[in-house]
Amino acid sequence: MRNRQFTFKQQMILCISLLLFTTAVGLQIKEYETLQSSSYSISYEYVNIKDMREPHVAVKESTPSTGGILETIQETLNDVEELWMGSPTEVEDFPTTEDSIQGGEAKQIWYLPTENGNVTTYPNYGHVAYDITSWRGTAETIFPVANGTVSGMYTDPNGALIVTVLHEVDGVKYTSQYVHLSSYASGLYIGKPVTIHDALGQMGSTGWSTGVHLHIAVLDCALFDPNDSNCYDLNAWHRYGQNRYSQDFYGLGVLVYVPDSWNSR
Repeated sequence: MRNRQFTFKQQMILCISLLLFTTAVGLQIKEYETLQSSSYSISYEYVNIKDMREPHVAVKESTPSTGGILETIQETLNDVEELWMGSPTEVEDFPTTEDSIQGGEAKQIWYLPTENGNVTTYPNYGHVAYDITSWRGTAETIFPVANGTVSGMYTDPNGALIVTVLHEVDGVKYTSQYVHLSSYASGLYIGKPVTIHDALGQMGSTGWSTGVHLHIAVLDCALFDPNDSNCYDLNAWHRYGQNRYSQDFYGLGVLVYVPDSWNSR
């Protein structure tokens, strides 16, 4: 009798357990069907990322979906990427310096010294300069290789007429030296501001010269400036030129391309 009662209790416990298990499975299936009928997406407010001090936190909410969960997530990720990265038209251009950037394009700073020219001697030890001739001869006008200020007008011991121009580009001082001129330009004086379009004089053969040509040297120092320990006078200028040549700075060709010959600056 006791064995029969014990068996009945076991059967009841087993039935109840099966009933609870079936109910739990049914609830899980119902929940899964509910999840299948809806999806989650991320909504956000548009923010200007350049004015934003703290990251904007997206809000997660449940909304009806006409597509699958994966499609909604992919669309949302694309939107979020566009928000944070921005479109190409929204990216601002930041010019490096006003002197070298104009209208979104690089502005040329250094130019050749003549409209027509032919290089006959390239920089070398003892002659850290270019020698340039022209078929126009003394009719060839000499121009500054960059905007600047006339810093010297003098004649060397051999009688060469010389002009020097001081340039300052991006905080660096340069001096360009023009030698053997046949004449100075009218109205030229020390301290006069000049541009690349202002004449300095005419090509010539004054001083120790084998013919009509321009000897032009450019160094990264301020000739005749007593505060410039490298170029405070002509002797220092020549020494500094030799030193810079050994360091691969040989003048105008470092700052602008100097071809063998040209017909335009």
